[in-house]
Amino acid sequence: MNVLILTDFSEVSSNAARYAVDFLQDTEANFYFLNIQDFDFKRSSLKNLDRKLIEILHKLEQSAAELKAYSTSPRHHFNTILSSENLISAVRKALTEKKIDLIFIGAISHKVHHHPILGDHAYEVVRKIRCNILAIPANCTYRFPEKVLLPIDHSVQQEEEIPTIISQNSFLHLSDFTVLKLKENQRSLVLISNPQQTETSVVEENQGDFSEEWFGEIQQDYDLIFIIGKNLSICDRFLHYKHGITANIDLHLPIFVFHNPR
Repeated sequence: MNVLILTDFSEVSSNAARYAVDFLQDTEANFYFLNIQDFDFKRSSLKNLDRKLIEILHKLEQSAAELKAYSTSPRHHFNTILSSENLISAVRKALTEKKIDLIFIGAISHKVHHHPILGDHAYEVVRKIRCNILAIPANCTYRFPEKVLLPIDHSVQQEEEIPTIISQNSFLHLSDFTVLKLKENQRSLVLISNPQQTETSVVEENQGDFSEEWFGEIQQDYDLIFIIGKNLSICDRFLHYKHGITANIDLHLPIFVFHNPR
């Protein structure tokens, strides 16, 4: 597996990197640290360019070395990418050249969404990059996702497709899923135990209005949120840096955004 980690050398992105290693602890993986810099190539700035380039490359190598030391798997390998392109172009280039299967990105608190990579641009990555993405909140540590919340827009996503989608993610084969069906401001929960099994336990319960307060409470009951990328309204509701629920409350759960394989 080839994994891309977006880093700006902050603790938030370092935490996402550690989560990536823990999440894939039993998987052979090549990890690529991607850092993006807006280099000034004007003649008047060339004197400082070499110094800045060396400094950034050193930070990248140091990040890779620290994560290698953190990992306990001999099947984990660490590499670095430095780019001066814009975020989306740099990520798309890495996806093509490194054949990336999964992206990890830090998710900051609602108070600092102006952050250059992990705020509004993180949302841009989720919406524009067709690759599976895990957004990891600050201070979120890995635990096996025993209970997964899967919100869907019932008008877009057919429920019968869900077991097939989940089966494409081997690290969730032992997880129990709760499907959260959202329509306008209403919600209902469909409790499904291991939906990839032929026999499932299904209980549907009408939950009334969907609210930020309710979502803040329910975060305590789950280990991960799984969003199907084509459910654009769900992505907006959960991930939009200005208008989604995380614009006003802190997110404590990792969010997995699934896109169909390329």
